[in-house]
Amino acid sequence: MPVVRFMPSGTERAIRAGATILAAANQAEMPIGQSCSGDGICGWCRVTLLAGAENMLPPGPLEKKLMKEKEFTGNERAACLAKVNGDVTVTTTYWGHEHV
Repeated sequence: MPVVRFMPSGTERAIRAGATILAAANQAEMPIGQSCSGDGICGWCRVTLLAGAENMLPPGPLEKKLMKEKEFTGNERAACLAKVNGDVTVTTTYWGHEHV
């Protein structure tokens, strides 16, 4: 099973291949910003891939559209849509010291 690691806390969660980063974050009780309930509209669930980008499934049409509209950088993905196929490490700007 792929493992998603959340930094800076180091919290890890094993998930089934093809599950989203958001699903892993919810299982690990790591807060992920969102206002669209995972519908791929708001972009608040933006995460930065620190390692394992090659283990992500390519963005689908909805995620590509969101990434373009919200001006994601090359190493950013929408947690609600980004599907994991192997081990990855992610972070986001609002995970602060309370999780360290």
